[in-house]
Amino acid sequence: MQEMKVGRELRQRRNELKLSLREVAELTELSIGFLSQLENDQVSPSLSSLNRIADALRIPMFELLSSDDRDPVVHIEGRRVVELGNTGTEVELLTNFRNWQLMPFRRVLAVGEKYQALRIDRAREEWIYVLAGEMQVYLRNQDPYRLGPGDSIHFASTRLEALNSVGKKPLEFICIMTPPA
Repeated sequence: MQEMKVGRELRQRRNELKLSLREVAELTELSIGFLSQLENDQVSPSLSSLNRIADALRIPMFELLSSDDRDPVVHIEGRRVVELGNTGTEVELLTNFRNWQLMPFRRVLAVGEKYQALRIDRAREEWIYVLAGEMQVYLRNQDPYRLGPGDSIHFASTRLEALNSVGKKPLEFICIMTPPA
């Protein structure tokens, strides 16, 4: 099993928050010596210890577990088209980090095209921003919402029933889903 090397990230975040090792030790109930060794990559933490440290430093644990050194920039010509979960729906990813807590993607629907929502077990929240065209959003137990360019909507994923492209131009939108499908 590969050792976790998180020292640099922990030290950097602790310094950003202007916390001493003693303060982090008090918040996590871990020893100063252990935290110092951890910051110098001399020991590898348990997931339980790492979770306590991440909480104290107010960062998601996945950020520490991700050894991803990929480019954080996604240029338009480098966007990947992937299937959203196992739904058969293709989206254009706007991030290189599919294992993080949110997944931003771009989608285009032709004039009159309808998307019938499929339940994605892991997704909990969605946020949609309309770039072009017009959209009708059907949420469970609500009248449909009509959105145009510049409008946005934020909802629990389980409430989505359908999206329709209802304008005279193709619908183009950005969606952020958390956690990713």
